[in-house]
Amino acid sequence: MAIRGQRFHIDLDDDSSPLQGGSQSGQPTIRNPWSLVADVHERASPTSATPPSPPRIKSSQSGFPAHKKRSKPSAFKQRKSEKNHGRADDDASRAQTASQDAAASKQKTDHLDEKHKIDIENRQRLAKMSSEDIDQARKELMSGLSESLIEQLLKRANIEEDQSIEDGKIASRKEAHSPLKVPSEEKATLDMTDIPPLDEKASLDPQDISIQPPPDVQPVSSFRGWPVPPSFHFPPPPTPPSLDPEDPDFLSKLHSTYFPSLPSNPNALSWMQPPDPAENEAYSPSRNDLPPSAVRFDFKGRLLPPRLASQIPTTKGLHHHGTAPEAAGYTIPELAHLSRSSFPSQRCIAYQTLGRILYRLGTGVFGPEDHELCQGLWKCIEQGRVLDTLTAEAARDAECGNRSCWVTAIEAVWLWRKGGGRKWKAA
Repeated sequence: MAIRGQRFHIDLDDDSSPLQGGSQSGQPTIRNPWSLVADVHERASPTSATPPSPPRIKSSQSGFPAHKKRSKPSAFKQRKSEKNHGRADDDASRAQTASQDAAASKQKTDHLDEKHKIDIENRQRLAKMSSEDIDQARKELMSGLSESLIEQLLKRANIEEDQSIEDGKIASRKEAHSPLKVPSEEKATLDMTDIPPLDEKASLDPQDISIQPPPDVQPVSSFRGWPVPPSFHFPPPPTPPSLDPEDPDFLSKLHSTYFPSLPSNPNALSWMQPPDPAENEAYSPSRNDLPPSAVRFDFKGRLLPPRLASQIPTTKGLHHHGTAPEAAGYTIPELAHLSRSSFPSQRCIAYQTLGRILYRLGTGVFGPEDHELCQGLWKCIEQGRVLDTLTAEAARDAECGNRSCWVTAIEAVWLWRKGGGRKWKAA
């Protein structure tokens, strides 16, 4: 429903608009309730208003602002005053304690002086009395006092006497432990009349002085009463017999001489014995045929024939206690077994050697792929699961396990892929 409105016109040049709050005649005009726009009127500024003046800084002789005094002391001064106040309180408490101690000691001294005066008076009175007067006075005191009171007085007298004796002992100990006191010059006197005159003509001859020991001193050699110390006997250990390493029974004699209480296990020491000639027949130069599983390689993956393997010295590190211990080099089954060792260094050697063998085998260094030797070597690799071991080690996380084994396994897999990445397939 539309609202009907009234049309009107606005003259912006006319100051006396009907929409303004008032007219020139001073009568208020009626404002249109539906109008949304009205005139904006500026308020007239008063003529009495003055602009603000800039701040003025108090001038000083030095040109710098004057120092402002603090209304309250600083925190450092407050802490210092509190510390001085606490120190003054401690000094006052010490002084009060010292005064109390002095008063107590003075009171005790006065009491002792009074007791001493009474004792002196009693002794003087007893000195003036005769023995008959003393006996008579004693009888009068005994007749006038009860027996229980007399016993208490006697006990008290004994206690005081013991206390005086103990005080005397303590005083004597203090004098003994106290440092020596040097007498002053006023008190130190020397009577020179008792000293005989010294003969100027007399001379002191050292030979005239005879030094003799006291009569009760005797040399130690003359005393026969010392007890004779007992003689201790430590039996020497038995001297072990000399052992000859070239003796065939060297191991058994070594065990019986130095380890007789330990159980004997000859199989555990068999690697120390010289190898049997029958063991070296597996890789002997006199053989005309060898199985692929007996072929040996060095650490660079090169094939070692039997004649060369028997000539390599043991210092090269290629000898071990496996089959044919006198022949140098490792076979593929031995390297596959070594790649599963619990020692990281042994696994690294096996991974590195196997990777180089795979590269040479893939590039045809040992012959074409269909050659009998290559087929036998690929079969040994498959039976020992060499590729599975290398890929599993190279695919694991670098943060898990040994980092050197992980790096050498990656290198071995890269060499295998570089040589062709072929696998043996059974016909």
